[in-house]
Amino acid sequence: MANYTLTYSPLLDGWTSFHSYFPEWMEHMNSFMYTFKNGEMWKHNSNATRNSWYGTTYPSSVSVIFNDSPNEPKMFKTLSYDSDHKWNATVITDLNAGSMDKSYFEEKEGFYFTYIRRNTGTVDYKAMSTQGVGNASAVTLVGVATYRIDFTFDIGSIMSVGDLLYVVPSTTPLVSGQITALTSNSITIVIVVGGTIPVAGNFIMFVKDAVAESYGARGYYMETTLTNTDTEAVELFAISSQIFKSYP
Repeated sequence: MANYTLTYSPLLDGWTSFHSYFPEWMEHMNSFMYTFKNGEMWKHNSNATRNSWYGTTYPSSVSVIFNDSPNEPKMFKTLSYDSDHKWNATVITDLNAGSMDKSYFEEKEGFYFTYIRRNTGTVDYKAMSTQGVGNASAVTLVGVATYRIDFTFDIGSIMSVGDLLYVVPSTTPLVSGQITALTSNSITIVIVVGGTIPVAGNFIMFVKDAVAESYGARGYYMETTLTNTDTEAVELFAISSQIFKSYP
């Protein structure tokens, strides 16, 4: 377990935060705090560099829990925060997990805003981002590790280039390849490393790209952690989410 330093505020009569620095000794003198680490003395709050302790940079993080109407299943669609800098974000519910790089956030009316996205590389077969297509009527090699999968029906328009295709030869879905082209009754894919080559008769399904598409996170509650690695002063004022009741 990692070691932390806890701070206590007599004015608030409570513990205010955890800190990554873990000194051997502390002293307060002439309105400054001094600590000792590896036999050296350090003076705190004497320069403008933030998130740095004893020459090592650490991230700052803030965690909150959204738990309105705790007895109802919910869909957490978006995440936004009021801050003067961008933060990376992760979310965890009792059913899903997701992460959003700070580059995903766009500034809208003074808030940074993004749709909640699942973790890249994870698949929830019960989520709306996973959909079945049907049984392949024919599979043809059309290039290096490139296959065209034909169907006897219109496959619709939900799929997109970049989505990941899976085959279900029996009961367990197996990753196959990434979609590179589509027609009304065919899918062209490039086999990914370790991917299963589809054959005629296989049931075909696909998973939407985690970055390009988002259906939010389902659950009774959502724990959100914002992380910042800037070395300058950063302020965070509020965190919010668009939440809807989830209907099965």
